[in-house]
Amino acid sequence: MLAGFIVMLLAALFCAVYFSVKMKQVNEADTGTYEIYERHYAFITDNAEQDFWNEVYAAVKKEGENSNAYVERLGENLNVNYQTEDLLRIAINSSVDGIIFCGEDNEETVERINEAVGKGIAVVSLRQDIENSQRQCFVGVNSYDLGLEYGKQILEIADSEQMHNPKICILEDSSMPDSKQNLITFAIQDSFSEARPGEENLPDIEIKKIDTSEAFSAEEAIRDIFIDSENLPDIMVCLNSVYTECTYQAAVDYNRVGEVKILGYYTTDAILDAVEKQIIYSTVQVDTEEIGNQCMKALTEYYESGYTSSYIPISTRMIGREEAEELLREAEVKDSGN
Repeated sequence: MLAGFIVMLLAALFCAVYFSVKMKQVNEADTGTYEIYERHYAFITDNAEQDFWNEVYAAVKKEGENSNAYVERLGENLNVNYQTEDLLRIAINSSVDGIIFCGEDNEETVERINEAVGKGIAVVSLRQDIENSQRQCFVGVNSYDLGLEYGKQILEIADSEQMHNPKICILEDSSMPDSKQNLITFAIQDSFSEARPGEENLPDIEIKKIDTSEAFSAEEAIRDIFIDSENLPDIMVCLNSVYTECTYQAAVDYNRVGEVKILGYYTTDAILDAVEKQIIYSTVQVDTEEIGNQCMKALTEYYESGYTSSYIPISTRMIGREEAEELLREAEVKDSGN
């Protein structure tokens, strides 16, 4: 019995020591996985243009780490598909320090943003300004400048194709405010007025609002344009990457490549490939890294000084066939190096 007791005691001591060592290892491992940040920001966007927002978020997160701030992409990898207004409410209830937001400009969004600002949470809006809200800063492309870029391309197409008065269709999100739409239209018309002084006939511009509330609604609406061959526009202007990809795919499917000149937005690999093949005439390149950097700059300035610029413009450039070839070549070299 004494020998059995000694064996049991030794076993118990061995287990205690073993357990103590393992707990120490676990605690050391846990300590190494945690980082403490000075601020916590929420990054909120809608579900459209995921490639674009993935790049913006990567830039925001990287710049946030340099500023000792953690940027959480709110709503990602959830079983429930929350609306941006709901995500704003979650961010407010989580008492984040700041919100980077892109979503529809409606009454509820304005109310949520004003509530956030009232609770000391700084808000930066992206892509589409929430004009009637109390947001601290808007980071995005100037609509008039964007219209001038498209106007130059339209003039180039009109001259090369000998179009006196081209029929233009602009595809835009149904949630886009009329003020932004009007600025783009005016800029295109101003481009023609400056290039062709004294000419009274300005381009025939049609605004086609695309409902993106349901899956595949953009694709169906754009295909309807190509089906109506009698009213097919000469030039189609796409104001986001989703419309760009849907439009060039419809041009291929309905054998309208070259018949309809497509001006795109953003530079995914698929869009660049289409520009290189001249399915898309040209596309606007938006600097996503600059967007991320400027968002963090605005939030950091606000928390350090109590104020920041109400509007920070983002630079763009037009990508034609030669530029697309160069960008694809650079991407291929980068991928082969990895």
